[in-house]
Formats: sequence, C-alpha cells, structure tokens
Amino acid sequence: MNAVRAWLSALVADWRLGLLLVAALLLGAPWLSPGTVQIASFVLIAAIFAQSINLLTGLAGQISLGHAGFFGIGAYCTGILVKTHGLDVALGVPVAVLLAGLTGWLLSFPANRVRDVYLAMMTLGFGMVFFEIVREWNDVTGGTMGLPGVPSAALRTLTILGVKVDGLGYFRLLLLITAGIVLLMRNLTQSRIGRAFYAIHVSEVAAGSIGIPAGRTKQLAYALSGAVAGLAGALYAHLVGYLGPESFALPRSIEVLVIAIVGGLGSIAGQVLSATLFTFLPERLQVFAEWQFIAYGLVLTFSLLVLPRGIGGLFFLPPRFIRPRALARAAARRAETATLRPAGQGAALEAEGITMRFGGLVAVDDVSLRLEPGRITALVGPNGSGKSTFVNVVTGIYRPSAGRVRFAERDITGLPDHQVAAAGVVRTFQDPRLVPHFTVRENLLLGAHRQFRHTGLAAALALPGATRDEAAQLALVEAVLALADLTDVADRPIDTLPYGTRRMAEVGRALLAQPRIILLDEPAAGLSEAEMERLSQLIRDMKAMGIGILLIDHHMDFLAELVDDVVVLDSGRMIYRGDIAGMRGDAQVIAAYLGDEAAHA
Repeated sequence: MNAVRAWLSALVADWRLGLLLVAALLLGAPWLSPGTVQIASFVLIAAIFAQSINLLTGLAGQISLGHAGFFGIGAYCTGILVKTHGLDVALGVPVAVLLAGLTGWLLSFPANRVRDVYLAMMTLGFGMVFFEIVREWNDVTGGTMGLPGVPSAALRTLTILGVKVDGLGYFRLLLLITAGIVLLMRNLTQSRIGRAFYAIHVSEVAAGSIGIPAGRTKQLAYALSGAVAGLAGALYAHLVGYLGPESFALPRSIEVLVIAIVGGLGSIAGQVLSATLFTFLPERLQVFAEWQFIAYGLVLTFSLLVLPRGIGGLFFLPPRFIRPRALARAAARRAETATLRPAGQGAALEAEGITMRFGGLVAVDDVSLRLEPGRITALVGPNGSGKSTFVNVVTGIYRPSAGRVRFAERDITGLPDHQVAAAGVVRTFQDPRLVPHFTVRENLLLGAHRQFRHTGLAAALALPGATRDEAAQLALVEAVLALADLTDVADRPIDTLPYGTRRMAEVGRALLAQPRIILLDEPAAGLSEAEMERLSQLIRDMKAMGIGILLIDHHMDFLAELVDDVVVLDSGRMIYRGDIAGMRGDAQVIAAYLGDEAAHA
C-alpha cells in the first residue's frame, strides 16, 4: 500500500504529468456538452477557493468561518467595476484580488490577538458583517435584489480585452488559472514561506525563537488567502452573471471549509479532488435540495472518523517542503562546505537586575548574569527556582517587571522574541518543539529562515535566485547534520524518531540560526549516556565557534565536564556563582538543591 501511495504521490508531484493533464482537458473540452463544461468551471472555481482555506488553515493553522466574505469581496468588486464603471475584466479581476488581499491583511491584525474558538468567532463575525453590508447597501450592491447583468461567459456577454469569451473559452481560461494557482501553492509550500507557515502552526513561540515573526507570517497568510479567495469570487462573478447576498452567506463559508477538510488540510491535490466531489454531488442531489447540507455533514463525519487526513492523506504522501532542485544543487556543492562557518564575531549578553513578577508571585528576583563569547555558563537550581522564566525574559517571551537585558552594547529588553533571535540570541526548550511531519533536514532548515535573502515573489515563482539561496543554506544544513551525527536520519520524519534524536535536531536547528549566544534549556533531559556524549561534543563544537552558551540541566556529571562557571538559583534568587567544585561545597547550595548525597559525593 505504501508503495502504491508513493507511486501516486510521485505522479502528482511530477509537473510534466500536470502539464499533460491540463493539455488533455484543453484539447478535449470541445467534445464536452455545455452543461458539463459549466459544471467543470464551477469545479475549478471551487478548487481555487479551497486552496485559499488550505493556505490559511492547512498551512498556517488559522481557522476561518467567514471565508465567504473574501469570496464575495472579489465577486462584487469586479462585478461593480466592470458592469457599473465599464472597466475591462482584465483590470477588474486584479483589482478585486488586491482588495480581497488587503481585507485579509487588515483582518489579520485583530486575528493576531485571539486564539482558537475566539478566532473562529471573530472570522465568523467578519463573514456576517460582509453579508449584511451587501444585503443593505442597495445603491452599490443592489441589496436583496442582487446585482444582475455582470458580464458573464454563460450568458455570452463576457468580453476580455476586446475578445468575446464563451463558456468553453472561459473554462479554458479557468483551467490555466487553476493550474497556475496549484503551481504557486506547491512552490510556496516548498519555500521558506510555506515552512514558516507550518512553524507558526505548530508553535508560535518555537518559531519566534529561531527568528520567524509569528505576527508578520500570519498577516502574510491572511493576505494571500484573502487574495486567492477573492480571485475565486471574481471568476465566479463572470461565470454566473448575477450576484445575490445569499451566495455569500454562512453556508458558503461552511461549504468551502468542509471541502478543505475532506480534501485533507495541507494536501494541494486533495483539495482539487474534494472540490470535484462537492461540486458534482449537489448536481446529483437536486431532487433532495433541502437535504444537501445533511449530506455534507455525513460526508464530513465519515471523513473525520475514517480518513482523518482527508482524501489527500489516503492517496498521497505528505508533501515534502524542500524543492528537489535546491537539494540537487546543494548535493553538488557539498564538497565545498565541509564545516559550518563561524557564527560571527562574539558579543557578551548582560542581564542586570532581572525581576519577573506574576501577580503576587516573584518568579525571578533581582538576578544579574553575564554570558561571554566562547564560554559555557551553567544555570542550575531546584524545579520552580526560576531558570526557565529567566530564559524566557532574556529571549523576549516575557517583558521583565524590572531590570534590563543588553547584548552587543544594545538594549534588547522587551523586544519580541523573533527580534531577539535575529540579533543573535537563540534558545531551545525543555521539550523539543519541532514540526512533527517535517523530516530532520526540513526541521533544521527552519533554523536558517532569517538567513534567506530572496523575496517572496522569487519563492512563489521558484526563480533561480531562490533555488541558489536555498541550496546554499542546505549545504550548511548538511554540515550541521554531520556535526550532530544526524546524517543517517536526515530524511526521516521527526515524529518517527526517538526522543534523543529529536533533542539533537532541536539543538541543530538552533545552531542553523547562527547564534552568537545560545540558551539550552535542559537539553540532556531524557538522553542516554551515548546521546549525552554526542550532545557534549556538539556543545564543545559550539564553544569552539565562539558562541556564548547558557546551559540549564540537572545532570551534575554532564555539566562538570563542560561548564566554565555555574550560577545557582533558589526561589528566583541567585545564591551562588563560581566554579562547579565550589558549588558542590557551598552550604547554601547543598541545603537548597544538592542535598546530603551530593555533599558526601
């Protein structure tokens, strides 16, 4: 079964097969009946619309219950511009796409402030507001009477750049546009943009720790999703010729969300198959029109119970997130990059008088610490002593109640976590926060996100410059894979690998972010002796690169072989700073943390 799925996935991923399919449909279209051509046109529009949800929800993890609003903005904008103001369709549609994309970008600002069910309710409210506007704005949208007379291919009233376009010609145009959208989706998925979407989907905090700005990334996802949905709406307007508010009500939003879920969120080909199913299904249920949404509900329930990954998960392997051409180019230059280049000129990090209060609880109390380039400082103490909270303050997750953080003579106190990472201060977490269905190589490449120099347009079009840029970073990934002893598992999904390998992959990902200071939060927890030895060597290699390291751990023997000095916290306060031998003999540390057993040792 896996072999069959792999074969089908290879066929779908092969652009030559897609080109052949599009050519066959273009050539075979004249032999289809007008009714079939029209239904096929609706299928293509539904597929484009589903890709907009797939981008926002499947990739970026942002749920939307009001996507019919973007669809309607595209439809009404081009309809009004072309019918009322006499603009050519070739200009009306792009303007509609831009307006829908702008609306998505504006919606992202309040969406960034809410999560989960509140996000769903907010997007639902957006859809309802749009529906009420088009229903009540009689002078512009026609209100409840709708907007008739939009130039339409079905009614043979459509002219584009002076050329008359009938139903068959419009189908051919839709087919080419759909193929272009699918190609752009594939390029985005296999680019730094798509990988960033998946990173914030899994963990916004982890994404920020390697320099991926969650806010801006979600704004881009909303803008692109809104633009694609607006394109689908604009194409719909010039297919049907009549726009009424009921076409953009809540059921339309629910319908496209069901299509996306049944198709398999994250699967590009699955969306096309699902759109085909849900466009032809109502045609077969016209006698039972009032039962259509019950049928949708049954299909959705069946999909969630039997096919949790949707149609795409049944037939196609998960999409890979690196372009094959970039991989091939990186392999060709692998001999040129035998070792990872230094992280850059070292700089000290100074935390002065850091205090962090949560209501009446003081988690960190007046802690000062200096991390020097090329030195390893251990931060230890009992559970709940404030170690992770201190790291969260330094890396921008929390803004301190008092005190300041300086790095390279720059005050970085309270900066967002992605800006702290961009400055060169990178951290890991107590539990590895990786993208589960990414391979080890793909997870490590996420760490290089802020090193890429090509534009989003170059990524979407897979231009040679973007491929060269990716190949250069992939060569560094190869060096880190070798350094962390992960080469043998580089192309295996991270969720199929043992815990110790995930730990090493997270440290490797942080190293790809080219830190000047790295904060490792309990990296040896849960590791075997052999895995700890590998980790120790990797930490020594980072020290040799001139990176300043803060190491939090409870394994004293592990720390003793690595660290230059130790800082001990207890109840948020610093109770010791010095070497590890002095710590083991300090009465206050023994009483608070090490205990009698350590004292005897």
